[in-house]
Amino acid sequence: MTISLDDPLFNHYLEERPTLTYAQPDDPWAMRQLILGIENLFGRRKVQRLYDTLKSQPFELKRFYEDAIAVTNIDVRYDQRQLEKIPATGPLVMVANHPFGVMDGTILCHLAAQARGDFRILINAVLCRDKDLAPHLLPVDFSPGKAAMKNNVAMGRRAREAMAEDIPVLIFPSGFVSTAGRFGTGRAIDAPWTTFAAKLITDARANVVPIFFHGQNSRAFHIVSHLSESLRMAFLIREAKARFGTRFDVTIGDTLPYDSLENIKGRKALTDFLYDAVLQLGEA
Repeated sequence: MTISLDDPLFNHYLEERPTLTYAQPDDPWAMRQLILGIENLFGRRKVQRLYDTLKSQPFELKRFYEDAIAVTNIDVRYDQRQLEKIPATGPLVMVANHPFGVMDGTILCHLAAQARGDFRILINAVLCRDKDLAPHLLPVDFSPGKAAMKNNVAMGRRAREAMAEDIPVLIFPSGFVSTAGRFGTGRAIDAPWTTFAAKLITDARANVVPIFFHGQNSRAFHIVSHLSESLRMAFLIREAKARFGTRFDVTIGDTLPYDSLENIKGRKALTDFLYDAVLQLGEA
C-alpha cells in the first residue's frame, strides 16, 4: 500500500520539522496560543528536544520506537512470551484501553513493531506531522464538517488495505484518553468504544490481540478534562513528560482467533466482547 504524502489526509498537518503539540492549524489564534502556552509551561520544549534527538538519526520504524523508549527512560514491563505468541502473519487487529495518551500510543507502536515489523495505527490527525511516520499512521479527523467525514472514510479504506496486505492495525477503540470523575478521583474509564474495530475485524476476518495498560493520568488532568476540551488537550503533553523515567505495566492477552469471534453477531456485541476482554486483563 503506497501512501502519497500529498494526500489531503496528511498534507494539512505535515511539517518539515515536526512540532509536538495538540494545537491545530485551524484553531483560532487565541486558542492556539492558549494550548501552546500551557504545553510550554509544563515542559513541551523538553519533549520536543527529545523528539528532535530521535529525528537526528536515519529513520527505521522498529529502531525509532526502541529509541523512543530509551530516550524517555521508561521501563516497559510485559510478558515477552505473550509478545512472541502474536501471529507473525495474517490479518491482525490490536485493541487496547487508552489511559495515558502519548505514552500508551508509543508503547503500543513499539510492541507492534517488535512483533510484526510494520503496522498502521489510528491516531488523532493533529499528531500526523512527521513525514517519516505518516505512512504508518491512520489519521482520525475530529474536526466538524464534510471534509472531516471524507478524510475519515479515506482512513477506513486505508485500514482495510493494510489488513489485505498483512499489516496489523492498532486501535484505541475509545478514541479518547480515559477519564476519571469530575474531581479527578476514582478509576479512569475509557469513553464508550466505537464499533470501527469490530467492523474492520469482521470484514478482514482478523485475529485480535487485546492489550491492557495499567495506571492512569494525574488527578489534575482528570479535573481539567471536565472543564474544557482545550485544556484537556493541552495537558496531554504535560502528562507524557511526567511519565518519563517511570514504569509502565502492560498485559498482552492471548490472541483471539477470528473463528472464535465470528459467531458474535453484530458490531456492538463484538465491541462489548472485546472491551470486556481488555478490561479482564487488568484484573488478572
